[in-house]
Amino acid sequence: MPVRNWITVLTTAGNVVGAALILAGVVRFVANRSVPALLIALAVLIVGPGEDGLRRWVRSRAVSEEAAEEAETVVDRATSLAFLVLLLAALVLA
Repeated sequence: MPVRNWITVLTTAGNVVGAALILAGVVRFVANRSVPALLIALAVLIVGPGEDGLRRWVRSRAVSEEAAEEAETVVDRATSLAFLVLLLAALVLA
């Protein structure tokens, strides 16, 4: 299988699992008031579609390729930190 096909398969699988995780976290929060489940869902939202959207946004406003790369690195580090903080909070509250 060509690499391009693997990228498509893995991207689709990641999106499906991520959406399922977000939905399960929200359902569990609504049903049981499970704050850790909601925090995990938020963490996945941040490092998934949130990060993708922020990267596109900073890239579209960058004045140069170097500025775009730096801005994307800031987005990457900030979303990674937010992800870890939310997971830590979920563990502490579980």
